[in-house]
Amino acid sequence: MEFEKLFIETKRQPITYQGKELKMIERVDLPSNKVTLKVSFLSTDSKWKQRIVFQTKGEFEVNGQKLPTKIVLWEDTAPKELQLLVKSKNKVLVTYNVWQTEDGTTHYWHNGGAMYLEEKDGVRTYNCNDGYPDDDLNDLVFTVEYL
Repeated sequence: MEFEKLFIETKRQPITYQGKELKMIERVDLPSNKVTLKVSFLSTDSKWKQRIVFQTKGEFEVNGQKLPTKIVLWEDTAPKELQLLVKSKNKVLVTYNVWQTEDGTTHYWHNGGAMYLEEKDGVRTYNCNDGYPDDDLNDLVFTVEYL
């Protein structure tokens, strides 16, 4: 399924597909300017490398290392579970998935790219589809818990 066409029709707003709300990107209003996240990679099912991107107006801190504005976590090199501190000036966290094809190019938000979110007991599960035009939403599955 090429979700890109549906997102263009809605001017990049969420779409409903088979009863699920799909997004290209998620913006979360944080409860405060400093929030600790627990991020866990659950699974991947893609021929392409998958990664998570977190962005904010501010910085991230992981293991004492400060990273301004954006942090990128590759599913094949990042720990399967990690904590990161978000220090946000505007209390907004942006999250989306990206993928790298065989030629080394990183892509996002086109063709089959989409994500479906589920929340249970304070844990958000992201079921992501990469650019391959299918609708299985299992190319990257990860969770985010606000601690």
